Amino acid sequence: MEVRILGPVEPALPPKPAQILAVLAVECGRVVPVERMIDLIWGEDPPPQARKSLQVHISCLRRSGLPVEHRASGYVLAADPLRVDLHVFRALVAEAGESGDPAVRSDRLGQALKLWRGAPPVHGQTLDVQRLAAIEGWVDAELALGRHAEVLDPLSSFVVEYPLAERLRGQLMTALARSGRRADAMRVFRDTRRTLVDELGVEPGADLQELYRVVLDGAGDARRNYLPRDAGDFTGRAQELQRVLGSEGGAVWWIEGPAGVGKSALAVHAAHLLADRYPDGQLFVDLHSPSGALDALLRAMDVPSERIPESHEERAALWRAQISARRLVIVLDGVTSVSQVRSLLPGSPGCLTLITSRSRLCGLEGVRRLPLDVLPSAEAVTLLARILGDDRVSAEPDAAAEVARLCGYLPLAVRITGARLAGRAHWPVSKLARRLADERSRLDELVADDLAVRSSLELTYGALDEQSRHAYRMVGFLGLPELPSHLWVPLLDEDVLDRLVDARLLDVTGSARYRMHELVRLHARELAEREDAAPDRLDFVRRAVLASLSTVDGLTEQLFLTVPRMQDPVGLVPTAPPADRDAWFAREEQLLTRTVERAAELGLAELASQLAEALVFAWFGLRNRYEAWERTHTAALDAVRRTGDLRLEAVLRCSLGQMHYKRDNLVQAQEWFDAAQTLFVALGDRRGEAVALNGTGMVGRDLGRYDRALDALCRARDLLTSLADTEGAAHALYGIGSVQRELGMDTHSVESLLLAEDAYRRSRSRRGEALAARGIGLVHRARGELDDAASHCERAHEMVAGTGDQLLACYTAQAWAKVLLRQGSLDRAEPLLDVALDGCREVGDRFGVALVRRTVGEFRLAAGDFAGARVMLCAALDEWTSLGLSLWRARTLRDLGAVHACRGDVAGADRCWDEAALLFAQLGTRESGEVPQWATRWSLAVT
Repeated sequence: MEVRILGPVEPALPPKPAQILAVLAVECGRVVPVERMIDLIWGEDPPPQARKSLQVHISCLRRSGLPVEHRASGYVLAADPLRVDLHVFRALVAEAGESGDPAVRSDRLGQALKLWRGAPPVHGQTLDVQRLAAIEGWVDAELALGRHAEVLDPLSSFVVEYPLAERLRGQLMTALARSGRRADAMRVFRDTRRTLVDELGVEPGADLQELYRVVLDGAGDARRNYLPRDAGDFTGRAQELQRVLGSEGGAVWWIEGPAGVGKSALAVHAAHLLADRYPDGQLFVDLHSPSGALDALLRAMDVPSERIPESHEERAALWRAQISARRLVIVLDGVTSVSQVRSLLPGSPGCLTLITSRSRLCGLEGVRRLPLDVLPSAEAVTLLARILGDDRVSAEPDAAAEVARLCGYLPLAVRITGARLAGRAHWPVSKLARRLADERSRLDELVADDLAVRSSLELTYGALDEQSRHAYRMVGFLGLPELPSHLWVPLLDEDVLDRLVDARLLDVTGSARYRMHELVRLHARELAEREDAAPDRLDFVRRAVLASLSTVDGLTEQLFLTVPRMQDPVGLVPTAPPADRDAWFAREEQLLTRTVERAAELGLAELASQLAEALVFAWFGLRNRYEAWERTHTAALDAVRRTGDLRLEAVLRCSLGQMHYKRDNLVQAQEWFDAAQTLFVALGDRRGEAVALNGTGMVGRDLGRYDRALDALCRARDLLTSLADTEGAAHALYGIGSVQRELGMDTHSVESLLLAEDAYRRSRSRRGEALAARGIGLVHRARGELDDAASHCERAHEMVAGTGDQLLACYTAQAWAKVLLRQGSLDRAEPLLDVALDGCREVGDRFGVALVRRTVGEFRLAAGDFAGARVMLCAALDEWTSLGLSLWRARTLRDLGAVHACRGDVAGADRCWDEAALLFAQLGTRESGEVPQWATRWSLAVT
């Protein structure tokens, strides 16, 4: 007889016998003492005849056919526990807990929960806790299986049942976020907080608050899967797979072996199998081209390009922070050294990492080594059969074994020969075996690492038609890690590429995107260099660069850069722009950088320079992508110097000067501008000379070398005006006005800046016009003309808002906020400063961060927060010192002196003011005449 107590008791009985049966069923097979039964049935105030009543009710149970037996100390339900629903429930829960497969856990826990029909008549609170734990475990399993939307209805019902269960509410938030309903997920958190505060008087726990932050950042949305396609015919490696699949989160596996042995295939196959256990995503990074690995990982975690720090250490720290609370499986493919991956390894236990490498593991702590060798002969034959997909292997088992043997049982070689047979359905296996035997000298090398792969590749290459062969050679010679649509569409026929995919010489990595394995690419490149004429090879690369240039050129913008575009246009018709330019550049940056480098390697100096320059005005200069800017221009410069083209060399040197200037490397920037100017003068290139002078002037201004700056900028203005270069002359005028402002030449400064503003307007440079207006506002602010200053600064900020230039908007916001601060409008200044500081930090603009920090320090000083002011001003002072900017250091010291004065620290104030006064005197700036006013001003402020 089945006994059910998880709800109304069955079999049906009167109330008291039913309650007694429930007590016995909970302890099924074990004696329940009489005293305990009386306590559970009647509580602390049992009737005088409780024992007598108990005996009567027990007799009722026996008459119903229930096997209740009397023992010396009490009664026992002498039945199989698995005939009682509670014990079936517990057994299913235990079985789920022993399984590492989320599908099994979901099934067992789902069955267990279906046993519940209502509230148990006894032990209600204890059993309810067990039910809640099972519910949470079932939801975890469902989420691990990706059933985010399907679980929402039952999960919502459970939350209604258990309104104070924080973990259950967190699971509901996760399911909603992964179903694309982030707003609903955040609403659940707010409802939870309200409930907890109203009912218990407490805030949500740390885990739920962290989950809220993750969802708020968008990181809880649908899972990320960046894995390449899994091989449907994957064969063997059972023991290796068992070891990997049996490991827990936090494990790091180093899968090592020779080229072509199947390291990547094993890692990708395992990662696909593990996907359900790591619901936050599956990431794949190809480290055969090692640069930009942290960039790729951060972008995979939806970190915007402008938020990715410049330094490797900061990127690594951000990467670890992004994944600290997540469960991910990460494949790092093609590692050549431990140093490549040390900073990529997660620091939290929730992630599993699979590393593939030809190198043996050495010096990486806590990593599990998984060496791979060639396949056993039987598995190599099985792989061949699966690739073919027909009965030819079973029809000729000896020939198939011979093919596997001649391939050295190397998976890549077996796969390639299988693809060749698959493309020739009329060939028996023995025919290929005879062909392999004819090439004995090369096939002997199959066991010798890359030589083995090369000889196997040549077999596949020989089976291609001539059109496919040519495409194979050209793709290899191009030397790029991937082939996106903007490259292959104008160069190659899609049917030909598909034939290469069928032969496994190309992989499809995304929509209309192909990848050639590194070893295959090297083989194809060797063939191209051997079989194709040099002009034909170069022409293919030239057309590839032009295809990239036609796309990038259509995305360029009119940036506020001292160095303009200086190369002659190539007359390309721009291609249709991508729908999301930022996403496109974030995805293609490394590929475009490598395109410039490859063109430069092959001596296509002019085209490499054209693409490098276009990238500055489309992406690098807009998003402060300094590393790629430097790589492309350094490569192009090397190529140009080999050609002896001095003008192009000067142009590239100017752009590198601009890059270092934006990067706040002022001394290096000056060196590049000086070298460029020397070349332009020697060539008689007056416009180039003027551009270099503009750069020299801006560097001189920032370094406080005002005489040199004015001389350079005035010469640049005169040259550019004579050449009718309106925008270039505007840059010079803007620089002149800036220097004049620092020197206290206010009337001349306003005149120069008004001329600059007009010139920018005529050249339709909205960014330049806004900066000139900001500059005029700074002059009025320095003179105490705050209404005029506010008018110009507010207008500048509004103009920048229309350009979408976030960094420039930070500078206009800072300038406007400082005027508001002087006017006493602290409430209006504060949000502007918050936005400006965040924006400068996101793009790594050190000067901007220091500038806004100093202004925030002034804000806190005005608000009476002297301690807070000191913290921000000291931080700004450290940055000015690091950047070598004496003027800004002096201004910050003056403000720090004011903080000391307000705190009554006379000695501290004098120390800061003395150093500031000395610096102002050395620089000759307007502040040198204001020194006597400081003590009076701030003593009055204190009073």
